[in-house]
Amino acid sequence: MQRIDELRNKDVLPGDELCVIEEFLPGYGTFEKEGVVRAAWAGKVQVDMVARTVSVLPIKGVPRLPERNSVIYGVVAVVKDEFAIIKILKDLRGVEYPSGFTGLLHISQASDRHVKDLYEVIRVGDIVKGKVLSDHPPYNLTLREPRLGVVLAFCGECGAILKKTGPDTVKCPKCGRIEKRKLSVDYGKVKGITT
Repeated sequence: MQRIDELRNKDVLPGDELCVIEEFLPGYGTFEKEGVVRAAWAGKVQVDMVARTVSVLPIKGVPRLPERNSVIYGVVAVVKDEFAIIKILKDLRGVEYPSGFTGLLHISQASDRHVKDLYEVIRVGDIVKGKVLSDHPPYNLTLREPRLGVVLAFCGECGAILKKTGPDTVKCPKCGRIEKRKLSVDYGKVKGITT
């Protein structure tokens, strides 16, 4: 009981150790790494004895973090054969991340069809709609749903905005170049995204 009293309403900073996974499961505002539950942001610790979870309620004014299962918009920063790095800009709840958070897209989460390399799916500079799979940075992302994928793409030759011509193809209106992407059903319907 003394351990619970020590935790309850304790002020913590990001990364502070709260408990081990055998004591409490990670709840809102926490993450588990190597069996230790830690604070994801600055705030006050809350303990739920019924659910056996520990949470951290953020201090007012502390920036929010992407959450598991939230849908985000991001810009593709790096593309390799088997993974891509995506700068997370905002989520569909309206929360903006001015400094951006790092998202990782593994080739296995890029599409619901077989993909040889990520260049068939996304390119640097594309704006994507993705879903967060993990609780802490770097955030693992997926594009494996019809509403997820590229929502705005730019020509690799001249930089013009590409027009959708098929389910997974886009064409440049200026130079005529045709490129492949994993397109969201919302392609071209993005507002308020600035890179």
